[in-house]
Amino acid sequence: MTTMQERIQKAIETTRRVIPGYFEKTVAQRAEFGEPAGSIIEGVTPVELEASLAVANWEPYSHPQVMAGCEAFKASIPGRLGVVSLNDLPVDTSVTLDDRKKTGKVSAVVKGVRGLKVDYTILILGQEQGEEVVFTFHPGDPIRASQVNVEGMHGKVVTPAEAIAMGLETAKIE
Repeated sequence: MTTMQERIQKAIETTRRVIPGYFEKTVAQRAEFGEPAGSIIEGVTPVELEASLAVANWEPYSHPQVMAGCEAFKASIPGRLGVVSLNDLPVDTSVTLDDRKKTGKVSAVVKGVRGLKVDYTILILGQEQGEEVVFTFHPGDPIRASQVNVEGMHGKVVTPAEAIAMGLETAKIE
């Protein structure tokens, strides 16, 4: 029987092979001393964060926002929440459309102060090309993914209302 750590480590390796660069960009986005956006793990570099993921005591986790066909896991890796509702932003806020992971889908990013500290991180596995990969990981509970298929919009600055009209609901805090 494979331990959770072994399963997750295999999914990390598979992610690197099947979606080159994606896992590294995800780690950099979650590490405070990487390229932080959204919820982050404070006080770590991408290398340190990846080492923490490999040795964490992962346990199965259930939440209604985990997409069908995916599995979630929880570990005691503290972090800080970094997502805000676009509806809660002042109308003149600059919202940057972001596809730093090069998925062909943009999410919204705003400058601001991250939210509450939480004492756990969630990691979500799913299928890509018939193999189990890491879709994402982040401190705090999952929320419905706020991204839209708008290829070629990376870096465009819009208002919260324009982002909402595109179908986005939340923004990552940078």
